[in-house]
Amino acid sequence: MTTVAENRLEHLKVELADLVEPFAREVSRAAKADAVDPSYVDRFRETARRLLELNDELHEDDFDPRALAEFRGIIINAIKDVEDADPSRPLDTIDSILIRAEQLRHLVRDAMDGHVGGIGQSSEEVMENLHQTLPSIRRAELAALLGRSQRQVERWAAQSGPPPRRLELVARIAALLRHSWTEAGVVAWFFRPRPELRGKKPVDLLEDPARELDLLTAARRGRAQHAS
Repeated sequence: MTTVAENRLEHLKVELADLVEPFAREVSRAAKADAVDPSYVDRFRETARRLLELNDELHEDDFDPRALAEFRGIIINAIKDVEDADPSRPLDTIDSILIRAEQLRHLVRDAMDGHVGGIGQSSEEVMENLHQTLPSIRRAELAALLGRSQRQVERWAAQSGPPPRRLELVARIAALLRHSWTEAGVVAWFFRPRPELRGKKPVDLLEDPARELDLLTAARRGRAQHAS
């Protein structure tokens, strides 16, 4: 069953695809004709309007603060590119729109991949999501990752109340990493020193609320680097 947040993110994904598809087609056509259709210059104003609407549709709950700020910054830069478009060089503006849209698409993908049901609502649901992400993890490993006794972790799996922050964070990071790492690799990621965390092990930073965004950012970058 999809959540409201997942539906919103899917809508953003569809909107971005719909926004860039005409420009992608025009790049392909222009490459063959060695010229851009002049009517595409008129599309830039409409594109700026749709980008503003897209910005208004963003929900803070769907992105971590850094990703949300990055998303809004890319939209602002895209609108500026459109407003400053040189009519004599429309292909430059089209290329810029496509590049910005690809950046936005990656942020939406990360938000969708890192989405975990039950965040802020149900320990039981978050635990179920974590077990689905790491189905083979041993109880002792899971307890070490969550920083609690095996008995406490088992209690969380049966509680309907709001989940502990550490449980939520581990589930979100694991959800991000699972798309590029093996299950064993996801677990190992937490226990190895990370250069982007100044040599600290992620597991040693999980209790520090001030490092939550650093950990999520490191997970997104680590996934991208591992996949490349």
